[in-house]
Amino acid sequence: MATNGNEKVFRVLTFHECRSVTIVQWQFRTKFGKQPPSDNSIQRQYAQFQETGCVCKRKSTGRLSVTEEQVEQVRQAFVRSPRKSTVRGSRELDIPQPTTWLILWKRLKLKPYRLMLLQKLQPDDHHRGTTFCTELQALMEEDGLFERLIFSDECTLHLCGKVNRHNVCIWGTENRKSVVGVARDSLKVNVFCVVSTFKVYSPFFFSEQTVTGIAFLDMLTEWLLPQLNKDSADFILQMDGDLPYFHRHVR
Repeated sequence: MATNGNEKVFRVLTFHECRSVTIVQWQFRTKFGKQPPSDNSIQRQYAQFQETGCVCKRKSTGRLSVTEEQVEQVRQAFVRSPRKSTVRGSRELDIPQPTTWLILWKRLKLKPYRLMLLQKLQPDDHHRGTTFCTELQALMEEDGLFERLIFSDECTLHLCGKVNRHNVCIWGTENRKSVVGVARDSLKVNVFCVVSTFKVYSPFFFSEQTVTGIAFLDMLTEWLLPQLNKDSADFILQMDGDLPYFHRHVR
């Protein structure tokens, strides 16, 4: 917030008389008709006046330059330990944390990449995966396999316009920084859909806000399986690994 000399003098003199930040802010708002400065700003300006006898803005000492030696120290430290935090590196090298971060970002052109958390593979998983692919290729040569496959998926639709950021992107030459306002605990509906080679089964809308294993089991037994059994006595229903699908009774 830009200020002039008269406002600074008024704040300093008023605080000298009353010694109350609250009174200074109230009188400042009444006199100048604008938002008063913060408590720390008023006390800092008064301390400066007591020290120098002036309310003028102090001349900036400028940012200390970064030496090539510091750049090399930071480079070696993070080459040895790439997962080191900038706070820890700052303490080890005795370099301010903001300076350490700027060296990494501006001088060394490094970026903080995040870890990816994936399901841990067991020793036998590679063999089982290869066996599955081999058996699937053999099954694909049989007639009628694709007619037996039934694919399913679900989606949560929010009435406030919330979308899955992994599925929505905006192409352009620059970041448009598009913002979608999302209301907390907004109304939503969970939809389940099934499709086969010959037919798309009408979507099923869950009445529950959260789909549990019991709710999903009720949908299977009362809505989906009767339709599938009516159309064909031999089918393969594909489902992903969401928690309702992995429920003990559902399996």
